[in-house]
This record gives sequence, structure tokens and C-alpha cells, in this order.
Amino acid sequence: MSGVPEALRARFVERCRNDLAALESSPSQTELRALAHGLAGAGGTFGHPEISAAAAAIEDVLLAGRAPTDAETQALRDALEQAVRPGR
Repeated sequence: MSGVPEALRARFVERCRNDLAALESSPSQTELRALAHGLAGAGGTFGHPEISAAAAAIEDVLLAGRAPTDAETQALRDALEQAVRPGR
């Protein structure tokens, strides 16, 4: 994550907190797709390739017209939780 200003990293962590809360509120498929799309691109930029991978998997499933499995959704939750942990 070198080269990314601390202020931008802090904003990304806050976004992860908000997206985690959104996941917990059972978003519609449209909301989930928008959330996943944004995270698929941003995760790697901020040093969280696991967020990008999990979000891209969910976006792909939704684009195929299916709902993500509990395991796919949990993978994204886990990645977001890791990102917001202090000291990360």
C-alpha cells in the first residue's frame, strides 16, 4: 500500500465499515452488485486483494443472474472485517 496517502487509506477503511454494515442489512441484488463492483476495483488499490477477489466473485454471480451463496457473501464479509481491524 505504499504510495497511497494515509488520508485515502483511512477513507477506504471507513468505506469498508459502511459496506460491511450494508452487507449486514440484507441489501437488494442491485445494491449488492453496486457494492461488489466498487469493491472489486478498489480493494487491490488499497492493498486488499482478498476484498477484490471476493467482491468480483459476487459481482460475477449476480451478472449471471444468480444469487451469491452464503459462503461467497461470507468471504466478502471476512475480507472487509480484516480490513477494518485495528493495526491492519
